Amino acid sequence: MVTVDKRIRVYPNQKPWMNREVQQLVKERNSAFRAGDRAHYSTARANLKRGIREAKADYRRKIEDHLDSNNSRQVWQGVQHITNYKTNLGAAEGDASLAEELNFFFARSR
Repeated sequence: MVTVDKRIRVYPNQKPWMNREVQQLVKERNSAFRAGDRAHYSTARANLKRGIREAKADYRRKIEDHLDSNNSRQVWQGVQHITNYKTNLGAAEGDASLAEELNFFFARSR
């Protein structure tokens, strides 16, 4: 049996509309820049801008479809994604003395 490991880089600030086509266009633009070919770099940059515009439009349509659907769960998922809503994980647990020190620091009179 043979297994193949494939590594995929996911950046913490990666935009939700970023897809494989846009990543490929970024690679093409960067390689054209490193090669020093101005004409190829210019076309690659224009293709990247076009690809990003299309990816953003596709993503917007996908989110709008969530909002237009009759499924209330999908509607709320779309709203939470647009507003970047995070669930409240509750109160922090730990030593009460740390909370008292923070309270003393911020409540002191100036």
